[in-house]
Amino acid sequence: MNAITLAVAVLGTAACQAQATDDWELATPASVGLDSALLEQLRRDGANGTFPNIHAVLVARDGRLVMEEYFNGFDRETRQYTASVSKSVGSMLLGIAIAKGLVPGVEAGGVHAPLIDVLPSYAPALTDPDKQGLTLHHVLTMSAGLEWDEQSLPYSDPRNDWIQASRSEDPVGFMLARPIVAEPGSSFNYNGGLAITLAHLVEHGAGMAADRFAEQYLFSPLGITDFEWEHLPNGMTDTDGGLHLRPRDMAKLGQLYLNGGLWRGSRVVRESWVRESVREHIVTEGQPNYGYQWWCGDFHYADRSAYTFFASGHGGQKIYVFPDLDLVVVLAHEVFDNPMGEVHNSAILARYVLPAADPSASWGDPVTLDAATLSRYVGEYVATRDRFTIVYREGSLVAMSEGSPPLALTPLTETRFRGTLLDLVDVDLEFDVAADGTARSVRARFTFNDRTYQKVNER
Repeated sequence: MNAITLAVAVLGTAACQAQATDDWELATPASVGLDSALLEQLRRDGANGTFPNIHAVLVARDGRLVMEEYFNGFDRETRQYTASVSKSVGSMLLGIAIAKGLVPGVEAGGVHAPLIDVLPSYAPALTDPDKQGLTLHHVLTMSAGLEWDEQSLPYSDPRNDWIQASRSEDPVGFMLARPIVAEPGSSFNYNGGLAITLAHLVEHGAGMAADRFAEQYLFSPLGITDFEWEHLPNGMTDTDGGLHLRPRDMAKLGQLYLNGGLWRGSRVVRESWVRESVREHIVTEGQPNYGYQWWCGDFHYADRSAYTFFASGHGGQKIYVFPDLDLVVVLAHEVFDNPMGEVHNSAILARYVLPAADPSASWGDPVTLDAATLSRYVGEYVATRDRFTIVYREGSLVAMSEGSPPLALTPLTETRFRGTLLDLVDVDLEFDVAADGTARSVRARFTFNDRTYQKVNER
């Protein structure tokens, strides 16, 4: 089915009665309080190439699918390579396995049980005094403190730690053999070896491959029958990044967690596991925060913020859940050689989907400020490991930072300004001004970023 046909079926005003298909009830955006015009504009912009490399956009509200659009040769029956979305699904499987009593050592001590009790077959690697404090909680939150680097080198480089682990006979053993370089629980470090440990726990506890466990206990209850889950060379199901799903089935996983682990009234995942999985456990640096293999944080748009938890894969594969807005959003893109995928996702959320769900969100109208007022903001602003400079240029302000294009600032009030990065990502800047009119700091909010910069000098 092409995008135009889907637009008629899902967005068209003639479709007044809800319909059921493939376990998804369909509805019009207006019937669940969404702005149809904004979602229609999103459809048109996706079709005209505003977001190159995009494959799919799906939106569900109130448990009903209200937008399902495909682009660039994708359609409803095309499976998407979800990349690291697989990690979040692996966390789902572990929660189900724990609820079934299949993970030794966990029920007694919960996820804070010593890892040596949970992984007794790896006791020799865990007897190091520095590792005796490791727990399953550290595995789930990627805060084990092990020496690991899979981000400074591309995945095409054989020196990348994940590539080495994935090609080894025992990826879990390879990861656990690494030395401790930070106190467990003290900091986040992205580590696919920790994610693959979830497959090991499920497979050894259940006595079956993790993809078959998923088929029986997760996918089948959700009516998901069309999937592929790659295996590592040693035969393990790749819970780091090997899952292929249709986007409409990705949306089911988001809806399952929005419903606290229920699907169509039936319990699939423990509510307590869902709750713990999607809340902040570890603070990251320069990224959203992290739960149990799920990302989470406040997403900023216009003059608002909305909490979301989400599964995330390379290139911009996303299952977003906005609990307060009763919203599930799936975005899928070309996985590789697509550096703008994340930027496009941010624009889609901030400019179309979230304002459609929250029509009162508004930037307000621009105002005109005189040169004297604008000049008070000129200077250098510094936060930890980050800085930028504001200059006055031809009657307006421009923010300059190394490695980024100039950011023109539009005044919305005397102290609040709006900028747009790459013509896609809106930035909200709110200045703190002293009684004498001197600017002291500025708070910058965009996407998941919320940072205050102190003014250190004037130029």
